[in-house]
Amino acid sequence: MDLHLRGKRVLITGASKGIGAAAAEAFAEEGCHLRLAARSGDALKALADRLRSQHQIDAAIHVTDLRKPEDIARLVKDASDIDILVNNAGDIPGGSIDKIDEATWRHAWELKVFGYINLTRTIYAQMKARGGGVIVNDIGAAGENSTPTTSAAAPATPR
Repeated sequence: MDLHLRGKRVLITGASKGIGAAAAEAFAEEGCHLRLAARSGDALKALADRLRSQHQIDAAIHVTDLRKPEDIARLVKDASDIDILVNNAGDIPGGSIDKIDEATWRHAWELKVFGYINLTRTIYAQMKARGGGVIVNDIGAAGENSTPTTSAAAPATPR
């Protein structure tokens, strides 16, 4: 499928596995140049190497924890030329709402909510100044399909 994205520059957070890695594959197939961000440097490197080889695109890696303001600042500086931001990072734990402690909730939401917000605010300003861009926020499968053990990722449903 040709979505007319060839040559676009895409930053994907949480790109080392799962939905993020699948998004990277799809954008690479479209001929996009990638900036792949996650906390796992080895997985990012392997993915970037494979995508470069298979699709003849540029793929840079950024070992980044979006909980850390200094990591966000570095990523924003390094990725100031992107056309598309895909917010995908997250490590929401499983468990019921009455079993997950306060520290675990805060740790998870610091990445999935505030990491998205803090990165997006700056990237949005850059895109606006350049006159365009696209931001995609991936909530993940658990955000759409709530179960009693995914309440940290989705609204709780008493059962």
